[in-house]
Amino acid sequence: MPMKSKFRNTGKHQSRGFSLVEMMIAIAVLAFGMSALLGLFMTAMMNNNRSKSDSSSTMIAQAVLEKIAAQPSGPATAAITMRDCNPAGPVDWALSTATGGTAQLNGTQEIDFTVAAVPGYSMQFVSCGSGGRQLIYDVRWAVQNVSNNARVVTVGARPLGAAGGGQSRANLFALPITLRTVGGVQ
Repeated sequence: MPMKSKFRNTGKHQSRGFSLVEMMIAIAVLAFGMSALLGLFMTAMMNNNRSKSDSSSTMIAQAVLEKIAAQPSGPATAAITMRDCNPAGPVDWALSTATGGTAQLNGTQEIDFTVAAVPGYSMQFVSCGSGGRQLIYDVRWAVQNVSNNARVVTVGARPLGAAGGGQSRANLFALPITLRTVGGVQ
């Protein structure tokens, strides 16, 4: 009688675990999915930076608009200034509140950044950034009389780039912000 072995082959092949080819395919699929997510995260970060820049442009334009609109209309207006955070030393920008700066307006009465800035009605404002990072904003305004005691104030702002360096690529094609109000009523 033949002896039966404990290790006999029953003819059924039982596999346990993954083969090397299956592992390589799984890693390739995972790497492809992760690279797609990386692109998504980079786009989200750039959009977040652009939104921050747009919000800062709006806040700077609104600050200029409120300072000018709060002044009474007429030739005798008080001198008002805005201080920026220039790394070379803060600059006090004089905000002209007299009628003028309309050469910067286009046909739709918005600030046109393709024309030369009018002195006294423009500034290169350096914002106070977090972590020592500051952005430069091109801010322009125009004041138009609509009656003896009222005027239309139009302010536009757009980011130019990082302070002390060239233009930031994320802000290179940022659209300008334009705000308008009626002010100067006595």
